[in-house]
Amino acid sequence: MLTSHRSIDIGHVKALSIRRLRHEPPTLVAAAQALTGLGLAEDIHADPLSLRQLLVAGEGAYHDLELSPLALRENLLLDCDTSTLRSGSVLRVGQDVLLWLTFQCEACGHLNSHQDGLSKVIGMRRGMLARVINGGMIHVGDSVRNLGQLLPQWSDDWKERVRRVLDAVPTAEVIEYKQLARLAGVPSSYCRVFPRVTRDFGKAYASKAVSVQSKISKPRWQGTGLFELPRSTYESLEGSRQQHSRLTPTLPTICEKNMNNAPQNNFKEQIVSMLSQADTKQTQVLQLAGATVLFTKGRTLKGDMTPPSEPKPYPAVACALPDDYDSWLS
Repeated sequence: MLTSHRSIDIGHVKALSIRRLRHEPPTLVAAAQALTGLGLAEDIHADPLSLRQLLVAGEGAYHDLELSPLALRENLLLDCDTSTLRSGSVLRVGQDVLLWLTFQCEACGHLNSHQDGLSKVIGMRRGMLARVINGGMIHVGDSVRNLGQLLPQWSDDWKERVRRVLDAVPTAEVIEYKQLARLAGVPSSYCRVFPRVTRDFGKAYASKAVSVQSKISKPRWQGTGLFELPRSTYESLEGSRQQHSRLTPTLPTICEKNMNNAPQNNFKEQIVSMLSQADTKQTQVLQLAGATVLFTKGRTLKGDMTPPSEPKPYPAVACALPDDYDSWLS
């Protein structure tokens, strides 16, 4: 629901960083490519089914708390107070990039490795998490404009986010705890408390979430459609920024069901980016055209029974991928 159309300039991008590997610190960069529906190219947090595709922090926290650079592990550092930003707001960064602010990032214990006790004093100034709803290049120095609270809001309370995801699970399906954590934007370690939390929500909720070992025969819901936005929303956003640049009505995103007109190179970037983040044994999941498609570094589809010598157009993604897509992964 579109709740506020107030549009104001809030500052500029003061620094950009990419975290390429999970066990390595972020790296400062002069520019970064935002991929629609995915996050920042090459960043470990790029994930089509995440509320935490990137983190936006304010430089005021660094000054006031005398923090070392990148202590908050943000992707975008702005010269504004991000604690005043609200979920559902849309930020325009530069001319093209649109970010959907989702919720305030929690103060985790990892912060204490940069400064003793930081997790206790940072409060709401850790930063705001976001999804990319229109991609493009982001550069240090780009202007940032808050277009207002134009998109659905997500609670800062992790339990409320879990409840909201469970509300979206189709009646004939269930969701596994790990996927529930992913969609709700909480650490996978929270899976151990999901049985109790879902029971507290009520019997109807408890029956929707299962462990990976569950013998329940219902299909496992992966989150299809959870972050989809109606076309009218994109049209409204286009109107909000038409004086700067136009938002393409048919966005090449995994949130859109009609992928036929999406530029091929954007899919190439998304697929290669996803695969580059994975361990060589880890299967990556992309949702294209409303269907779950599994890619591995072995360049095969899980469950593919066709002989190696035969062409593999894979009907579910034929509209998005050319026959020679395999060459992208070389």
